[in-house]
Amino acid sequence: MTQLDQTSGNEAVWFLYAGGVQLGPFTTDQTGQLIARKAVALDSFVFRVGWKDWRPIEECHEELGMPKAAVDKSTAAKLEERRAVAPRASIGGRVVIHNNGNLTIGSGINISSTGIFVETTEPIFSVGEKLKLSVKPEGMEQPFNAVALVVRYNSDKRYPVGYGLQFQVLSDRAKEGIQRLVNAINDSAMTKTAK
Repeated sequence: MTQLDQTSGNEAVWFLYAGGVQLGPFTTDQTGQLIARKAVALDSFVFRVGWKDWRPIEECHEELGMPKAAVDKSTAAKLEERRAVAPRASIGGRVVIHNNGNLTIGSGINISSTGIFVETTEPIFSVGEKLKLSVKPEGMEQPFNAVALVVRYNSDKRYPVGYGLQFQVLSDRAKEGIQRLVNAINDSAMTKTAK
């Protein structure tokens, strides 16, 4: 049994990315129900606390306790294509977070143009709090600054410990740089998979 199998269906550890919006957290049961009732499009993505990247929903039926989706060659090719444009990608780099009173330095785990997960073991900020960030992701030439909202804090040591942050203020230049970085990482992963 894997670590993911051992978690309760009652823990809110699932996020959905549908229509350009991140939703959640949801429990396993809630996420499965939303998908089964087609409350989210089947071309949406799912993310679970502890994962590094978002995945197409079609790949995650088993983890959600749903019947495994039938995947033919055509569907498998489409999944690879969608995985390549997933909304997030794993990164390295340094992130300085502060609220003008407390400060911590963490490392980026994954990033999108809408948010970042920052690994840090210092639980000094609260969900709902707005923070200032200085981010230097590996693979981006210039660091960027942002204002972000704390949407979750994971303290479960089975997974990366840290903050899920949603960007509230981010320059267009930084958004474009993040999107280029995410695309490059996902393109590279797709190329490795194809070999």
